[in-house]
Amino acid sequence: MNFRKGDKVKFLNDVGQGEIVRFQDQNIAIVLNEDGFEIPVLMSELLIIEGNYNFTESSGNVQLEDEVETISSSKQIVEEDLEEDGMNADRKANVFFALVPINQKDMLNSDLNVYLINDSNFRVLYSISKSENEFQSLFAYGNLEDNTKVQLDTITRENLNNFEELNFQLLFFRKGNYYLLNTINKTWSVKPSRFFKQNTFGDNDFFHEQAFIYELTSEEINLADHLSDEDITNAIKEKERKVIKKQFKSSKSGKDEEIEEVDLHIQELVDDYSNLSNKEILDIQMSRFTTTLDGGIIAGTRKMVFIHGVGNGRLKHEIIKTLDRKYPKLRYQDASFKEYGYGATMVMIK
Repeated sequence: MNFRKGDKVKFLNDVGQGEIVRFQDQNIAIVLNEDGFEIPVLMSELLIIEGNYNFTESSGNVQLEDEVETISSSKQIVEEDLEEDGMNADRKANVFFALVPINQKDMLNSDLNVYLINDSNFRVLYSISKSENEFQSLFAYGNLEDNTKVQLDTITRENLNNFEELNFQLLFFRKGNYYLLNTINKTWSVKPSRFFKQNTFGDNDFFHEQAFIYELTSEEINLADHLSDEDITNAIKEKERKVIKKQFKSSKSGKDEEIEEVDLHIQELVDDYSNLSNKEILDIQMSRFTTTLDGGIIAGTRKMVFIHGVGNGRLKHEIIKTLDRKYPKLRYQDASFKEYGYGATMVMIK
C-alpha cells in the first residue's frame, strides 16, 4: 500500500485515527491524531481509510512517494543517498539531554524527569557531573545502547536551582568495524529560570509529552572521503535492489542471541479480537507480559524486548507501572528505535 502525506489512517492496534503529516523514515509515519498530537507509528500498523492510494500486487512492502527512481554512479550521488541506504548511520552520533515535566497540565510547577537520548547507531559511554560552588559531583553514568533513551533521574522544583552547570563526557563505540568519532566533552549552563517559562517545553520526536530537548552532539565524519570505487559500486547495486526490511528483526536471526522478543500486539495473542473490549484486550496483553517476564526470569534470560506499539501509550504505561511495582530490581529502557520504532520496551534481567 502506498502511503502519502495527507492520507487519513486508522490505527490497527489501537483505538482512533489520524492524518499522516510527514514520514520519519521508510518504516515510520508521523500521524496527527484526534487529540492534536503528532506521534510516530509503524506503517505496518496503519490502514488508510480515506485518500488517494494504490494497492500493489507485486509486493507487500510500503513504497514512499518520494523514493529516488534512478541512481547515478558518481560519488556525489552516493554520498547523498547514504542516509537513505543506512550507510549514513556511520557518520552521525546524535545524543540529546531532555527534561520532561511529570505534570503536563502544570508544567511550570511540575517536577522534571531527566533523560539521555541516544539517537544514533553507536553505543555511548556517558558520564554526567554537575557543578556546585566550584566543585563537581557525579550526576549519572552508564552505557546507553544505540537508538534508545534512558531516564537518569527526577529533579524536584525545589532542587532545580542547585544545578548551575552540567558537564557531559560521551564516548562512542560499536561492535565490529566503524569510523572513530571524537569523544564529546561539553559543559552546559543550566539556567534554571528558563524552566519556569511555558515556551521552554514543546512537541518533539522522542516523547508523547512536551519536553525540553538539548542536543549534545553535532559531529559528522565525511564518509565520502573514505569511499573506494568498490564501495560506490556496491552502494549503487544495493540501491537498485533495495527493499524495505522486515519491521521486527527476530533475535533468532543472529543479531543478538541474548535478547528474547515478545510481541504483545493483540492479533499475535488471539485469533479473533473483534468482539473484545479495550479493557479485555489490555488484560490479555498484560497477562502475556507478566507470564513471559516471569518465565524469562526463571530461565535466566538476559534481556527481553516487549513490542507494544505506539498507539495512545496505554499499554506501555501499564507495563512501566507493573515493572516499577512488581519488579523494582529490574532495569528497563526504550528498545532500539532503529529495530522497533518507538513502540517497544527492553527489560534487563541480568
